[in-house]
Amino acid sequence: MKLRDPIVALVAAGTLAASAASAQDLFAGSPDTTIQRGTTLAQDEDVAVDNQLGIVLLEDLGTLPTAAEVTAYGLAVNGDRLFSVETTTSLLGGVVARPRDVVRWDGAAYAIELDGSSEGVPPGVAIDAVSEAPGGLLVSFDTTVSLDAQTFADEDLARWDGGLFVSVFDGSAAGLGSVYDVDAAQDLGGGAFLVSLETSGSVGGVGFDDEDVLRYDGASWSLEIDASTLDADWRAADLDAVQVPEPRATAALVTGVAAVATFARRRRRMPEARR
Repeated sequence: MKLRDPIVALVAAGTLAASAASAQDLFAGSPDTTIQRGTTLAQDEDVAVDNQLGIVLLEDLGTLPTAAEVTAYGLAVNGDRLFSVETTTSLLGGVVARPRDVVRWDGAAYAIELDGSSEGVPPGVAIDAVSEAPGGLLVSFDTTVSLDAQTFADEDLARWDGGLFVSVFDGSAAGLGSVYDVDAAQDLGGGAFLVSLETSGSVGGVGFDDEDVLRYDGASWSLEIDASTLDADWRAADLDAVQVPEPRATAALVTGVAAVATFARRRRRMPEARR
């Protein structure tokens, strides 16, 4: 089942009774192959949103062809969905998405948010990570590319401000060797990032698999999410898109859902009171 707001639905289902301070983090990810997540079948064109309490829903990305594979995903602050696809894909409304583009889905229509061709991204280079970031979009590329007088390796992260690409994370300086490719990322602000790598390995003394999510705080690494502990099916897949709402956002969602639930209960009691 795909919902426009699975995050709100999962918070309601899994944490309505919890306080905002103890709200469970949500985890959204896209696998590179079909996996079973609880009772939900997630394919490579899907983004599965998991409340880490056993409930999984599919993100609303509109009507994507089954041949499409989502390779990057991010959630905009206004609720719009940002994503990239592995191959050139025709979308509703006559929008054509290419691997070097970022698409925006507002729940009703698609639009090209970042047109890679117009921004100088060469053919054959794909965007394989996207996130909203201060001043623009955070992106990573699947191969080394030179843009705006800078060179970005596939383990690096760049910020696109609507006109220029600027380096914000040097993977090699942070301990990632050239054998690694960042294929999922999220900007947490303040120089901190969540990343997932295309292959298994170790960085900063932290071991990881390709379905795991790492946190880099600007100086050190830690394991943020061990996806295989959420579901053993993740072991067979590579996590190629990730989004973890910040605690403040989750807390606000819990508060909002709780308020709506309280209002609904009051509404249901009103006719009885009048009788």
